[in-house]
Amino acid sequence: MMNLRRFTASDQSQWDDFVAGSRNGTFLFLRGYMDYHADRFTDHSLLFFDEKQHLVALLPANEADNELYSHQGLTYGGFILGVKSNAVTVMQLFDTLLNYARTRGFRKIHYKPVPTIYQMFPTEEDLYALWRYGAQQECCLISTTVSLKGTMQIEVERRRRRGMNKAEEQGMAIQSEGSLDVFWPIMEQNLLETYGAAPVHTLAEMQLLQSRFPRQIRCLLVRNHRNEAVAGAVLYEANSRAVHVQYGHATPEGKNSGALDLLYLSLIDYYRQRTRVEYFDFGTSNEQRGKFLNENLIAQKTGFGGRGVAYQCFCIDLDNL
Repeated sequence: MMNLRRFTASDQSQWDDFVAGSRNGTFLFLRGYMDYHADRFTDHSLLFFDEKQHLVALLPANEADNELYSHQGLTYGGFILGVKSNAVTVMQLFDTLLNYARTRGFRKIHYKPVPTIYQMFPTEEDLYALWRYGAQQECCLISTTVSLKGTMQIEVERRRRRGMNKAEEQGMAIQSEGSLDVFWPIMEQNLLETYGAAPVHTLAEMQLLQSRFPRQIRCLLVRNHRNEAVAGAVLYEANSRAVHVQYGHATPEGKNSGALDLLYLSLIDYYRQRTRVEYFDFGTSNEQRGKFLNENLIAQKTGFGGRGVAYQCFCIDLDNL
């Protein structure tokens, strides 16, 4: 018999320890990351226990308008599972979750599985359970990911190599420990001019997160021969299997000189040759919950040898279950 309880601050140590030993956890599920924007979301995260009161799963979640969400402040979520759980366990987890949601008056459950590249070990039992419960896919985003250790390697496009060579010829150099203060204006200006948008995080929020996770969150810059920053990226070393480009932007000079080509190709080579990391993820290229595909952005990312990974979201309508 499975049972659950809602997360409280006293559970933080147990929560974080479970994430660290799970088969599909990343540092984004640690409470120090999840709670940085606690003022924007009503947290409704859950801990699940078996009949012997052993913790078997976590669900990072929040509530809004009588609906339960895989945490809306995170790109992905769903059940975080221990190594001993299997398909039977996950079916029981969904049974318990649905019964709980009904008794609490929730009308829908929105569920975002952890993409395959962030799973330390195959963890797709939840996809089976979602199908069994008639969940409907409500959005699908497409990310572009380079496989670093696979037997098949897709060749980098010549224009990306030319961009890197151009940057090197112009005296561009990578600063591996760049400052967020320097990168942020570059990103804000580029987002505003290109998309009329602002970054998801404020500078203060990212500085707070980097102070909490200095080994997982890296800022790198590309500087020209005058030592001016013309491009940069914020990387999330999500776990020992995957690295994610959270932000990557350049000034007009950086774009014309191939600064991001130099940065990304250098990073891909570094992670391929010197670490155990298997995937370099450029992130999604969609708007309108996946209905719009930014073809120019996809073209840039696939030029580095990346191909598609789906970031999915499902909905269980409890009124019609």
